[in-house]
Amino acid sequence: MNSSASTPDSRRRLIRRSSAPPAPDPQPLDKPWWATAVWSGLLAVIALALMTWQVLVSGPFVAWDWSVHEYVDPHVPDGWLLFALDEVSNIGGQRQHTLPVLFAVGLWIAYKWRWFRPLIAICAGLATIFFIGYAIKFGLARTPPADGIDMLHGDGQAFPSGHTANATFTWIILVIVWLGPRGLHPDPVRFRRWLAIAGAWILVTSGLMVLLDYHWISDIPGGWALGALATSVAVAVLNAPPTRVAHPSQREC
Repeated sequence: MNSSASTPDSRRRLIRRSSAPPAPDPQPLDKPWWATAVWSGLLAVIALALMTWQVLVSGPFVAWDWSVHEYVDPHVPDGWLLFALDEVSNIGGQRQHTLPVLFAVGLWIAYKWRWFRPLIAICAGLATIFFIGYAIKFGLARTPPADGIDMLHGDGQAFPSGHTANATFTWIILVIVWLGPRGLHPDPVRFRRWLAIAGAWILVTSGLMVLLDYHWISDIPGGWALGALATSVAVAVLNAPPTRVAHPSQREC
């Protein structure tokens, strides 16, 4: 008699242990896994570098900043309308609102799949915004419109707009990790639909930064480029081939 023969209870425990959802099998991509992230990231880097250079030399890119500020400043609302618009813009791109959403979605996917890659991708994008964004912000130290003067190396962090970068990264990456090819519920039709909705929401959020006179108009494309770069980094991490350790099957004694 084989003393190591499995009992019904032990077999049930084994079934329960093996029923946990495994890390997902990657959906096939129609191009190399790195292609989208590399090309989009390269374009974002070029765009951000050109914008930064234009801010440094006061080029045509910033020519409309003062005119827009002079028009917007007297028309900034006050009272309950200002409060309401502030709250809308904060929900769209303020870190204390976007970070809990990002981490909640990342942790939920990790729980459902027992796979932390989407959460790691989100953290990689956030790190990109933090390190590159603040390097440019502190390097330029551009004053905001509220100071009534547009100068560099002053007491400001206007360019690029971190609010806009957060909004761009947050709502695009959420659509990607939820509905994209490597998302929780891959669905090309819903993916395109919600990507368009996310883009419209980003435009509203970033537009309010200008209409409420918190940012120069040229700060906004800088935030878009930084957010796009962060998204590219996150997509590269998400699409990278998974590394899995094969567990040897248990042998019958």
